[in-house]
Amino acid sequence: MTRLRPCLYGVLACLLAVAGCSLTPSLPAPEAEQDLPGTFASAPGDTTLPSAAADTARMESQRWWTAFGDSTLTTLVDTALAENFDLRAAEARVEELAAQFRVARAPLFPSIDANGQYNYQSQPANTGIGGAIGGGGESGSPNGEQPPESDQQPVPDRFAFSTYQATLGLSYELDFWGRVRSQRKAALNQYFATAADLQTARISVISQTISTYFQAASLQRQVQLGRRTVDLLEQRLDIAEDRYAQGIASSFQVYSVQQSLEGARAEQPQLENQLYEARSQLSVLLGRFAGQERALLPDSLSFSLDLSPVPAGLPSDLLMQRPDVRAGARRLEAARQQIGVARAEMLPSLSLTGTGGTQSSALSSLIDLDQRFANFAAQLTAPLFQGGRLRANLDAAEARYQQQAATYQQTVLTAFREVKASLVAYEKQKQRLRDVRQQVATARDAYRTQRDRYEGGVGDVVALLDAERGLLQARTRRAAAQLAVVNARLALHRALGGTWTDDAEAEDPRLFQ
Repeated sequence: MTRLRPCLYGVLACLLAVAGCSLTPSLPAPEAEQDLPGTFASAPGDTTLPSAAADTARMESQRWWTAFGDSTLTTLVDTALAENFDLRAAEARVEELAAQFRVARAPLFPSIDANGQYNYQSQPANTGIGGAIGGGGESGSPNGEQPPESDQQPVPDRFAFSTYQATLGLSYELDFWGRVRSQRKAALNQYFATAADLQTARISVISQTISTYFQAASLQRQVQLGRRTVDLLEQRLDIAEDRYAQGIASSFQVYSVQQSLEGARAEQPQLENQLYEARSQLSVLLGRFAGQERALLPDSLSFSLDLSPVPAGLPSDLLMQRPDVRAGARRLEAARQQIGVARAEMLPSLSLTGTGGTQSSALSSLIDLDQRFANFAAQLTAPLFQGGRLRANLDAAEARYQQQAATYQQTVLTAFREVKASLVAYEKQKQRLRDVRQQVATARDAYRTQRDRYEGGVGDVVALLDAERGLLQARTRRAAAQLAVVNARLALHRALGGTWTDDAEAEDPRLFQ
């Protein structure tokens, strides 16, 4: 027996030494990541992309919306980050995944249980063991023969006894094939993927808040310009009707002005409704009921577009800033680890269990070390036949990996396309805004000319009103163009995927690597 113990210890040492192996396969990087171009530069001869596409400067992480110089906007974004309910749900999801990681990690440690037990038993002496040894029955021997009277011992009719027990149990499964470690790594990557989803949600909320704020500002400006246009057309109609009554204007001119007036009036309810919808949407983003956003908004909304340029940078650098790309990569790695889990489940498992404690018929002697007892067991379990279940689990894990690989490659391709498209869109919208601003300047010069002619007595009021109406229309187009530039800038920031907040990343739930 003493010779067997060193052998047993040697076998256990060998098992523990090789328990560090893993069945998770080593797989190549997806093709879309391997073939990723070095820059966002356009093809030879294509002048669509701006020159910034070749810039390799990295976008700095900052609370960049402060560049608008609007304290109201800064307050709205900070409020949305703190109060938005979609973000609260996303944050709770991250906490859930952190807890699930700890659940997946728990089997790496031994399981220890404490147990206290009291047992009282009372039974007739002629049943169970008592009956087997001839206690309490009419016959004192198994064959019914009575022993000599001198040999008979008084036997009670019933047995009653109490047992007190305090135990400490330990169980542990050797992670021989790395199944538990693969589960832990899969859960950890799922956690980091969910943390990246939280960052995506933050970007979405910030973008929606900024876009909705500027949309409300643009619509408010368009409503104001629309009302001024209606006033001018009413004056223009009065003049046209007066001229028609004098016989110096045709009825067609009157009808033309009247149609323009009715069209301008018809646009006002729609603009006012869109303004209300924008304000209501802003309230929801801030986690408030519709109408409560007014406490954070000034009476007159305005914005500036004096923003610094946003460099593009290297795709291999910038694309991995995008939280959706990071989340896809993490989920792909989690799927790879699950293949190792499925493989390990097809192989034998070795578990160790041990129990120790004290046992006594009297509570006072339960702490007596002489009443101690101990049990130890090692169990080797090998799946021989499961009806194909384990093989099907492995096939399913490999199929899920292929799904995640395809999804990740699609995400990389989409991210690369969005960056290039956003660069083009932002450049074109800025060009359009420059053209519209030139239209406004031209319309302003025309209005000033007609005003000077009218004040000098050489112009008429009709030409002055038409010139002012043209200026209002140009300003309306400018408000819409400014909103388009803002939305294009937001799309570019989202495509580049920079860190938009000063908040620290989600806390790493690992206690060890």
